[in-house]
Amino acid sequence: MSNSTAISQNLNNASARFGLTPEEFQKFCDDLKRTPSLEEIAACGALWSEHCSYKSSKSYLKNLHTEEPWVLQGPGENAGVVAINKEYAIAFKMESHNHPSFIEPYQGAATGVGGILRDVFCMGAYPIAALNCLRFGEGTWNAHLLRDTVRGVANYGNAFGVPNVTGDISFHYNYSKNILVNAFCAGLVHKEKIFKGIVSDQKNKIHVSNSSNIVPQIQEELTENLNSVLFPENENVLIYFGSATGRDGVHGATMSSAEFSSLDTSLKPTVQVGDPFAGKVLFDATLSLIEKNLVVGLQDLGAAGITSSSVEMAARSGYGVALNLNNVPQRMSDMQAWEILLSESQERMLCAVTPKNINAVCHELEHHKIAYAIIGKINRTGLFACIFDNKIVTATPISVLVDKAPRYQHTSLNRDEYLKQHKIINNKSQEELNFNTENKPSLTLKASNPEAHKDIQNHLSLELLVEKYPQLIANLFAHPSFSDRSAVFHNYCSTVQGNTVAGCGALQSAAAGVVRLPNYAQEKDSYGVPSATGIAVAGGCEERWVELDPLHGTALSVIKIARKIVASGAVPLAMTDCLNLGNPKSATVLRQLSDIIDGINLVATEFRIPVVSGNVSLNNQTDGNAIPPTPMVGVLGRVDNINSVPLNSLTQNYFTKTQSDSVSLYHIMPKNGFESSSYRASQTAWLLGDENADCPKVEISIEKELWRIISTSIAQNELFLCNPIGHGGLLGTLIATSLKSMCDLELSKFLWKMPAEKLFAEGNMGFLISFKNKNAEKQFLQRQYPNFSVQKVAELKPQNCNIAMPVFDFKKVYQNYCLTLKQFFNTLSCADKEPYLCAESLVSQT
Repeated sequence: MSNSTAISQNLNNASARFGLTPEEFQKFCDDLKRTPSLEEIAACGALWSEHCSYKSSKSYLKNLHTEEPWVLQGPGENAGVVAINKEYAIAFKMESHNHPSFIEPYQGAATGVGGILRDVFCMGAYPIAALNCLRFGEGTWNAHLLRDTVRGVANYGNAFGVPNVTGDISFHYNYSKNILVNAFCAGLVHKEKIFKGIVSDQKNKIHVSNSSNIVPQIQEELTENLNSVLFPENENVLIYFGSATGRDGVHGATMSSAEFSSLDTSLKPTVQVGDPFAGKVLFDATLSLIEKNLVVGLQDLGAAGITSSSVEMAARSGYGVALNLNNVPQRMSDMQAWEILLSESQERMLCAVTPKNINAVCHELEHHKIAYAIIGKINRTGLFACIFDNKIVTATPISVLVDKAPRYQHTSLNRDEYLKQHKIINNKSQEELNFNTENKPSLTLKASNPEAHKDIQNHLSLELLVEKYPQLIANLFAHPSFSDRSAVFHNYCSTVQGNTVAGCGALQSAAAGVVRLPNYAQEKDSYGVPSATGIAVAGGCEERWVELDPLHGTALSVIKIARKIVASGAVPLAMTDCLNLGNPKSATVLRQLSDIIDGINLVATEFRIPVVSGNVSLNNQTDGNAIPPTPMVGVLGRVDNINSVPLNSLTQNYFTKTQSDSVSLYHIMPKNGFESSSYRASQTAWLLGDENADCPKVEISIEKELWRIISTSIAQNELFLCNPIGHGGLLGTLIATSLKSMCDLELSKFLWKMPAEKLFAEGNMGFLISFKNKNAEKQFLQRQYPNFSVQKVAELKPQNCNIAMPVFDFKKVYQNYCLTLKQFFNTLSCADKEPYLCAESLVSQT
């Protein structure tokens, strides 16, 4: 074999190692018009990955509705920004950290939280609220994943000091080998202090013709002439600050862009290690630099590390960039150039600084006792140039790395054919909850009872259903899909910062997490009295609906999340999305992606809730088995008066404090809201039966009218409780409300005679509400609602009171509801988690 052939073979092997297909590697060589260096291949592999380039989804994403008058920054930056009042805005975003969290759940989840926090505060925003959306499968393995993921989320967020005010957890057997961890953060920023990931205030037009002779010189040292071109005297410099760079996270971007073939512990080095205390110091230093107006632009060193951050900043500004990799602070002395380029070590930031502010920035970073180094400069070459050991190792046109990334249009399955293939989806979950002799819990996602499922579809009344299947309700609430989430949420600090109005672990909760704006951000009246403005946040997805019908299922799923915002007294302003799917080369997955974006766009356009940020996470599949399509959405709303926010359950000692003996619960829903698919596509049908079929359709005009009714009533301070109908339908929402309130539940007589399928139905089933007083109740009921039915459906009463109506075994229901998830946190020991690294063992190794 000749020397040139051997070199070519080595480069081909290297390109595959860095995630490039043979065709992509050839395209890269053609675009360069020469043979690339190893470091250039590494940079290209990271930046052309699905995770960074969106090469299979970008053509669809461009169709999203992203603009409204209140949007100050849409997609393309570290986070989206919307105005919240005349002076202040909210920066927010949702990101995925799925692959790392499956490989090492504690650190994967922790660094996912750290990454989203940095995305928000590098925009100049102070994080004021967080939430997370988690998806797990079944079996003992997923019980471990559940506990360690929650611990990772909690330990980073709590130590950093941001309130985790709500969240969403769901279970499906097809997440068993690909869990989802999607983190959301919202931060407060002054409109005049919004920072972007740029290297210069002046937009430059790239010219690369004069730089075509600059190529990686492996043998020759950097000449003085080249040095003056790459590092010109009067241009802005790039300063790295934060933790030192190690080998953790190398290959992180390409790993997150590939599907798993099996559980491979060799992937552990690709998982980053988080340090929330270093993250907090980095946050303080970053906001101090912004407040003193010392930096031009900022970028978190996230996926693909220094490579992605410097290239993206330069591309936005139209400049080239040159880095001296030897100047990058390193934890190991023997790191190679490509390792420095791709490292995803946590708690690191890159800022662009004008020459006159260099000393001031260095002084400020020294004041915060944070490590820093000047690692590069911007220039007019249009290149991504890197120097290592005084040699040029990369000289790649930025346009090749960014603009010429491949754009794929894979074959998509016809929509009608997709719907035909997914008309019926079988539930392949385990059938019962088993504990082995070592008492290790195993998540199971099925309560198989085909007889009850058939009786419900045959319109059996609730009364006869409970009589025939006395343990049915208790068994349903023993499953993770219905059980109490407090065992999870109590790990999170939801009240830190002291502005939480309603949160998952606070004294009171609402349908969404609600946070009051700090006094300095409140608008003042003529007497200087601050207003009572806040924000509401909610997130989640109904993946079963989406799998049945990606278009209408996604639209209904997004609307369901927005209902939580409306039920909390807020006006939905904007959303961020996180699209989790399988391999985009699959015609089925591509149909899902296309329809999902159309479904999101339908809601974004009709309800004026623009998409301002987000990401796409593809290749979530193992051995060819893809996850259910899961377009997770986070919605942000503005609360004009936090004092009128309705709750989703009674507060502690409510009856003693109010000296009342009951609370009436009303159900408001569209008159045509129920359809056959409302039960067949419900969570109850999924658990009891073997199949799901059809997906409820939403009527936009009716939904808008319902939102206006609820919003008007809240604005008039009439509602005390307000819950969108969720899992389990009206009956499930009633039971969950009573259990959270620690009250007895008395159902109205007509409810017992009603077909059970209507009580378990989900989709367009409206809201469960109660009123603050009799006068508010009277005013609401006197209004005319021609398109809606309003009925009193139940009463909440103090526990252990005498209830005349027959009830199911509520004690058993309550026990199952509270214990199912809690036991996973109480029975798992550190040793159980192998081969995953537990937090304690991981700390001892680093």
